[in-house]
Amino acid sequence: ALAWFCYQPAISGSFQFDDKFNLGGLEKVDDARSAIDFALSGIAGPTGRPLALASFALQAESWDQGAAAFLKVNILIHLLNAALLALSLYQLALQRAIDRNDAAIVAAAAASLWVLMPLLATSSLFVVQRMTTMSALFMLLGLSAYLFARARVNDKPKRALAGMSASLVAGTVLATLCKESGLLLPVLVLVLEATVLERPTGIMARHWRIWQLIFLVLPLMLLLGYLASHFTYPDWRVASRDFNAWQRLLTEARILWLYLLKALFGIPGQLGNYQGAPTVSRSLFSSATFLACFAWLALLVASIVWRRRYPLFAVAVLWYLAGHLIESTVVPLELYFEHRNYIPIIGPLFALGSFLFLYSARLRRIACVGVPVFAFVSASFLYTFASLSGDPSSASRYWALKYPASPRAVSRMAKYQLDEEGPLRALQTIDSFATAQPRYAYLRIPALDILCRLAPDQDHRQVIEQLERELPKVDFTYNAGRMLFELFNTTSSSTCKGVNPGTVALLTTTLHGNPRYIDEPLFNQFHQKLLAAIARDQGDYDAAIDHLQQAIAHGQSSDINKMMVTTLAGAGEFDAARDFIDNAEVLRPANPVKALMWQRDLDILREHIRKLEQYVRTQPRD
Repeated sequence: ALAWFCYQPAISGSFQFDDKFNLGGLEKVDDARSAIDFALSGIAGPTGRPLALASFALQAESWDQGAAAFLKVNILIHLLNAALLALSLYQLALQRAIDRNDAAIVAAAAASLWVLMPLLATSSLFVVQRMTTMSALFMLLGLSAYLFARARVNDKPKRALAGMSASLVAGTVLATLCKESGLLLPVLVLVLEATVLERPTGIMARHWRIWQLIFLVLPLMLLLGYLASHFTYPDWRVASRDFNAWQRLLTEARILWLYLLKALFGIPGQLGNYQGAPTVSRSLFSSATFLACFAWLALLVASIVWRRRYPLFAVAVLWYLAGHLIESTVVPLELYFEHRNYIPIIGPLFALGSFLFLYSARLRRIACVGVPVFAFVSASFLYTFASLSGDPSSASRYWALKYPASPRAVSRMAKYQLDEEGPLRALQTIDSFATAQPRYAYLRIPALDILCRLAPDQDHRQVIEQLERELPKVDFTYNAGRMLFELFNTTSSSTCKGVNPGTVALLTTTLHGNPRYIDEPLFNQFHQKLLAAIARDQGDYDAAIDHLQQAIAHGQSSDINKMMVTTLAGAGEFDAARDFIDNAEVLRPANPVKALMWQRDLDILREHIRKLEQYVRTQPRD
């Protein structure tokens, strides 16, 4: 109830970051079929995250009304997760032979601190991060079912093992279909079995070892193998991210300590995802990096060696590190996001609660006062952060003032300035920022878009010249491509003095020459798609087809298939369009869900070509 109260001010918040990029398809959802199409269209991860997207599809009618309805559901999922967490920790404590009353106290304390933790607020207040909280929902359901079945392993071992196996498989699959971090469920259960849980006596040791090997150790080995295969980044990845795998590991060692510090002292002004990018650790031997890495290595070794002697210490360290195994090691994601702690912080909280309430009577008396006080302090911080999030306009100005070097913070403030203070103020903000931070000068692209929409008769040559000078040196971001496509849409649908689709082609080619962009496969694909769209807009179908063929060389997609087929049809090449569809059928993705959508899209294109050709043949010739 307290958490619900604390989150209430945030419900008046808005969509942020990649919300609209990932969820924009909701505007096309109006029946069951379009809802299924949306759920299966995800591109946020290897699985497409269809279960999470399906939950958004159920709210499609609210898309045009703002973020409030989505935020309410996000908060309710968080509260449900807290209840599931309390249940799971209660079961875990009981299996450690803890008295029921004490087990309830430990579970309630840990779950209360978790649900009120300000560090986790962005998991619910960024709409698209429902992918994180729904993945956690199925992980906690799987964990609870696992512990429920395990409690009966000594009485009915076969039935219990079947229940434990089914819980792990179902929980992992369902969680992974929301977000790939769901793959960590078997690893986290392995941590529990290796630390705070005793080996069942009702099962032969050999059988228990075989079961653990199949259901717990093998998933860990496969995951470690996958991570090892990503330890060497290709040159284009290093150029675009500005770090290699080793440097990312070094940097994350520092960030993991920062997460823990913010978990304990979650001051609202230090939280959120509009902060500037963390400094990359280039060498192990810088003092802060060396201390962070050495401390984690020492804790990791100690927790493994003494996992049975000091199980609470071991579960705190191993659960936290295991929970960060995917997103905070070598997978080339952005370096810092607070929602990554949603599951990992549970281990330290359980260990802390167990230690405070069970270690000694004196410590328990202190904890009975200290834990509620700490919880209410956290609640006040959470309420403050939620209140800031619930006032997006003020928040945008606060974060831009707090982190003036953050392109996300400044561009968001400029968006609200455009609506509330007029274009001149927004353009001044963007120009000042791009001048002070030339590495983010790609923000001049949306500034040019604003100028074309609001002052189409003015001369914009100066902005174009600035972009031509600065784009070859800007940092990498996929957003730059989206900005160019929006500028193309503006210039192709209206007149802007000195700026036309040809100008957009010039700018995208200039950006493509940037060393951080030139070899990045997805940007290369986008670059050729944009050039194809521009050529088609100008009626040059041969050039459009050539650009699309180059885009396909960097990877095929349903969007490219559609562009190629419709372009060939526009040029009257119906046989070539059918041949292309036949060839594309062979190249369907390995992911069965995406393969299904791939084939369905091709069938729609085939029918479109049939009807279009039939229509053309029935038209009278001059």
